[in-house]
Amino acid sequence: MQINYTTDAFASLLQLINFIETKNTKAAGLRWFTRYEIFLRKSLFNPSQVRICHNQTFKKLELRCLNYNDWIIAFFVWEKHILIEALLHKSRISD
Repeated sequence: MQINYTTDAFASLLQLINFIETKNTKAAGLRWFTRYEIFLRKSLFNPSQVRICHNQTFKKLELRCLNYNDWIIAFFVWEKHILIEALLHKSRISD
């Protein structure tokens, strides 16, 4: 299953990795990203079984949501593609 990102979601991912890298030990951002990728691959093995987001805005867009630590990953499923629309800290989401 191919995973793609919107420009905004990809920018959020890069900012998060850079933040982790500057606040922790060398290569911490890369280690976090590796764990994140493993989580995505496992969680998105059957993406149509992931629940629709509780957030009303995401629900109207029929986005599905995963929780990764303190992060919400909102995505859309096409036939053999996944488009990650948003990567947001859970404190920025209201139900």
